Amino acid sequence: MIALLASLSFSAFLYPDIRPGYGVTGQGWISDYFPPLRGTNMDTPLFFMDSGKPGATFLLIGGTHAREIAGTTAATIFLENVQVTQGRVIVLPFANRSALSIEDELGSSPHFLLVEGKSGPRFLVYGDRRTDIRDQGIADPEVFVHDPSGMEIADGAESRNLNRNYPGKPDGNPTQQLAFAILEMIRSEDVDFCLDMHESGTPDRVELDSGEVYGGSRLAYMLVCHPQGLEIGAMALFEMEDLGISMQLEESSTEFRGLSHREIGDHSDCLSFLSESPNPGQDRWRKDPDVLTDPVYSLAHRVGMHYEVIRALFTNYELWMGNPVCVEGLPRESELVAQGIGAFLN
Repeated sequence: MIALLASLSFSAFLYPDIRPGYGVTGQGWISDYFPPLRGTNMDTPLFFMDSGKPGATFLLIGGTHAREIAGTTAATIFLENVQVTQGRVIVLPFANRSALSIEDELGSSPHFLLVEGKSGPRFLVYGDRRTDIRDQGIADPEVFVHDPSGMEIADGAESRNLNRNYPGKPDGNPTQQLAFAILEMIRSEDVDFCLDMHESGTPDRVELDSGEVYGGSRLAYMLVCHPQGLEIGAMALFEMEDLGISMQLEESSTEFRGLSHREIGDHSDCLSFLSESPNPGQDRWRKDPDVLTDPVYSLAHRVGMHYEVIRALFTNYELWMGNPVCVEGLPRESELVAQGIGAFLN
């Protein structure tokens, strides 16, 4: 096992451990929708869960930022446990596989995290926020300029951030091409609504001995909605309140471009949403963050938060649009916290 991990650590290509359950009816690659990605570290697997009964098509996205492991873990557990009984679900568990193949630049968490699954050890991969520059193949620009809006970001490394590059470009850099491929898939598969699962820092406000004050992340416990999905998002968060999970609602900005919740909705017929869970590994003030079993922000709680958002979106999408997605085997947040992540990994 140690030799395996060592070989993975130095490999430019990394295929994450996914053990699909009975609910998975098909598998493909994002390069099926944009062939230039085939055979590269930008290509990434795609899973289909089709009930065979009429209903809506929902896309679940994890791993846009590979260090935000609640999203990748939620997507993996979804594939290994859930069966779709009406409509169709498409799961993109590791949207930026290149970012998964390298360690997080913050260096606060190991690249591989051990969890005991139902059939033995499982390793969750804690990657980076951006595409590996070796896969990008070009140096970062001094300033990132979003295409086509012309919006500028001072940090040129954001050219490797998938969630700054939508709607993408077929003739752009590899990260732009990946964004383009994802949107091509959404348009080709007639996806009705989607959720892009993310993580931020925690909402904790902390004053250090040095006097420096961290005010907590504004994004923690937030659901961001494209304007066309705002009513559905608002009703979903009312359901979350009933579960004791309080979340903020935000409408996609027209000023800050390139993000999935804005551009997917603008460039397709898909209603786009983005959820943010609080990851202690993204608090820069923490010296040794516990991204698995933190007593307040455990991975089980964070995955469960995303699942409750999914469940509430299903309910309210059907209520507003009259087109259902129904599933069985989706764990509740309370079940995950009580039993632990490993109980739901094959």
